[in-house]
Amino acid sequence: MHSLRFRFLLSIVLVACLALLALWGIAHFLVYPKLLARENDYVALEMGRVESALKDDLDNLGGDTRDWASWDDAYDFMQGKAPDFAERNFSQEMFEDMDHLMMVFMRMDGTPVWMAGYNPDTDTYSTCTSATNECRWMSPFFNVIQAHVHQQAPELDKWLLSVPTPAMIATSPIVPTERGSEPPLGWLAIVRSMDRPWFESVRHQTGVNVSIEPILHPDLIVKPPPIIRISDDQLLATRWLNAEPNDDILSLQATLARRDFMANTASFNFAMLWTIGVLFTVVMVILGLLELIILAPTRRLARFTREQRQEDHFSETLPVNLVARRDEIGSLAREFQHLLMHQKKRTDSLEHLSQRDHLTGLLNRRYLDEYLVQALMQAHHERHGVGLIIIDIDYFKAYNDHYGHPEGDHCLTRVARTLDRLVDVQGIVARAGGEEFIAVLPDTNRKRTWRLAEQLRLAVAAMLLPHEHSRVAPHVTISVGLAISLPEAPCQPAELMRLADESLYRAKQAGRNRVDAQIRDPNPKVGAL
Repeated sequence: MHSLRFRFLLSIVLVACLALLALWGIAHFLVYPKLLARENDYVALEMGRVESALKDDLDNLGGDTRDWASWDDAYDFMQGKAPDFAERNFSQEMFEDMDHLMMVFMRMDGTPVWMAGYNPDTDTYSTCTSATNECRWMSPFFNVIQAHVHQQAPELDKWLLSVPTPAMIATSPIVPTERGSEPPLGWLAIVRSMDRPWFESVRHQTGVNVSIEPILHPDLIVKPPPIIRISDDQLLATRWLNAEPNDDILSLQATLARRDFMANTASFNFAMLWTIGVLFTVVMVILGLLELIILAPTRRLARFTREQRQEDHFSETLPVNLVARRDEIGSLAREFQHLLMHQKKRTDSLEHLSQRDHLTGLLNRRYLDEYLVQALMQAHHERHGVGLIIIDIDYFKAYNDHYGHPEGDHCLTRVARTLDRLVDVQGIVARAGGEEFIAVLPDTNRKRTWRLAEQLRLAVAAMLLPHEHSRVAPHVTISVGLAISLPEAPCQPAELMRLADESLYRAKQAGRNRVDAQIRDPNPKVGAL
């Protein structure tokens, strides 16, 4: 073979490649991991300080709550013996000084006795005996607190809240200072908002800029890694904090500078660049010598490959000057020609399988995402609406637990066939995962989307698949959420998916086996669909 004449040159290339590989191995398996490990220790230390500051604030809030709850005047107030207790001890200035958002006195069964709070959004101080009228803004907080104390033992508890806004809450039974055998008369809850002043306080204590975001459905998202290196200069550190209600999670994030890492890597990279530069020069000289013999035909083969990738159909014939060669390049070209023939057969069959869910035969989530992007782009140009319907089988986990997974798979298949039959030519329906299905209607309006969603719900109910453990009906039902991107209020794919998911959530909260809709429209008329 003619290629034997070039063994010496190929040996030089091999040596250069091995040298580069060695440099890469040193960098990526020894130096950079060591630097990253040191940076991880730095992040752990900084986030530990932030979490310690949060814990201290929560402990302080718990101490304040325990002190108020074990005060004899508070105990008398719960007995009705101190009618002027609230007027003497609470004021807007007190709430502002102590950074408290609200306080609630409750009986042991959770019914409110008296509540007060300072609303920073309206700069108003309110006191009420229930979360109504001017105290209506306290209602979301009070509802969660009330649910919490129903399950709480008669002792101090400190916990975090996700909605309506991230907050710290402490709840404690109200007892006299010298308790003795007296039973608790009720509960005291104090709420502190984790707002901008709190972030400033944490930054003052730790020197770290932090933020907190509530994760309302942690089981529906993929948690990002605890450390994300967003640039050469900064990284994003994340810690997950348990919160209420509904087992929510608070995402505690901090942006940290990478000064030490960058300083250490700069010196190493400088030495690496000089070494790589020398090796690159040697390789370029060798490549020039090999141009006519190796690289030129290789480029022709690569160009042919790119052309095939850009065409709709594979060509099974390579250029004659490549196939006719009697060296390694010719052998490679001939083998590649055989591979093209084989690949064409496999591609035709795999293309269909890659777009389908193996259980139900519906389109899969990957195809759905691509289809939704194209549908919204086309709708934007042609000025028409795109509907998105999310379907969830009610209490499907209970169905699986009672009837078994084989019957659960059979149920999914039956429901899928029904949905596919009704959607038909109006759009596509795909299985998003588990018991959730998504339909996309690429050219629709409000009325047609709502009508189809209701038809889907009624059709599944009409199947009368037995479901003894459903809390809605004795047969299988579905909850449906929909959203529409209209020409006058277009949505991005993620936003449209979020609106439909919120509609599905409301349908479930309202009792399931129903349809709910949400439209990003300047003048939405959901009920008029």
